[in-house]
Amino acid sequence: MAMIALDAPAGAAPDEPILTSATLALSGLMIAAMSGFYLLLSAVPAHIAALGGDFAAGLATSALMATTIAGELFAPRIIARFGRGRAMLLALLVLAVPSLTSFSGNISVVLLSCAARGLGLGVLLVAACGLAATLAPPTRRAEAMGIYGAASAIPAILCVPLGPWALAQFGSVAIGAAAAVLTLAGIVCIAFLPRRGGDPETAAHAHGLPALRAAAWPTTALALGAIVIGATVTFLPLAHSELGMGTIMLALLLQGLASAIARWGSGRMVDRHGPQGAMMLGIALAACAILMLAFPGDIAVLGGMLLSGIAFGILQTASLAQLLARATASQVDGASALWNAAYDAGLGLGGFALGALATTSGYAAAFMITGGGIAVLAVTVFRLFEAPRAACCARESR
Repeated sequence: MAMIALDAPAGAAPDEPILTSATLALSGLMIAAMSGFYLLLSAVPAHIAALGGDFAAGLATSALMATTIAGELFAPRIIARFGRGRAMLLALLVLAVPSLTSFSGNISVVLLSCAARGLGLGVLLVAACGLAATLAPPTRRAEAMGIYGAASAIPAILCVPLGPWALAQFGSVAIGAAAAVLTLAGIVCIAFLPRRGGDPETAAHAHGLPALRAAAWPTTALALGAIVIGATVTFLPLAHSELGMGTIMLALLLQGLASAIARWGSGRMVDRHGPQGAMMLGIALAACAILMLAFPGDIAVLGGMLLSGIAFGILQTASLAQLLARATASQVDGASALWNAAYDAGLGLGGFALGALATTSGYAAAFMITGGGIAVLAVTVFRLFEAPRAACCARESR
């Protein structure tokens, strides 16, 4: 199957529908690929924890996210050189094949498998997100990107809580093979994506990044929300051992479902009223959510997980809308790379930092420290980068 650069024309008419065949094909690709990814996201830490303890579980998530970030930062250059279609095909292969060794009895092999899958995931996320941004009508961009986000989140809703259960019921060989097959199914969808050559001027500079001052606040806000998700997905069963597996699965399901609904549902609000207020709301909810998880019991855990999902869904939509609004046409893939890198840096840091804190202070204190840190860091970054920018824009508008 011959593939060339996959790009869609920007500047769509405001009344153009957002549910197109290209959008549906891209959504199908993400559902397939992310199903394989999320099936292993919660299962691999449970497996490696049995081999090397809680720290090893955090290390697995951190290794996955570290190489994902590396893949994301190099992805714009890969896309510009080889074309979006080939980049996505290669990414699916690199994401799928190492799934077969993710449950080795050797910790080093498991960590290498996580690292390899991370590279494939990073390239895939940037290529898909950049394409989704160009498919979206400008005046409905947040709403259209919410569809893409929901397609990426649906597998999290189903497969994150399913992972540990499937590992216990069917064994490591079956779950590794299932993840590989699900991921490779996304190759079929590539054939239905638009095949268009991009503008040479834009393609030559497709690796450009938005200015740091413009990107600092939206990427930080997203990363702080992702810290909560990374910490809870990795350590919820270990931090709340008083709860049964059914409650843990329900909590993870609520988090994923709330995130998908909030990401899609907040799109219209962001398109109409702007992303700034939504990001502030998301940060406040994220800090409250992780503080709730410091307390034992079903109500605190289920409430905290539900709140964390809502917060993260809002932050994803609002931060991406603000970042894309501040990027030029040649910086779309670069903006996508920064956004995805912030997402995965937060996931990795959440898994690593909470595990490190828990080894010295216990899980309850670790959750409380994390919640306080999120609030302090958000205020600091906003005052350093966003407040001066807002003041400058206000002066210029007079």
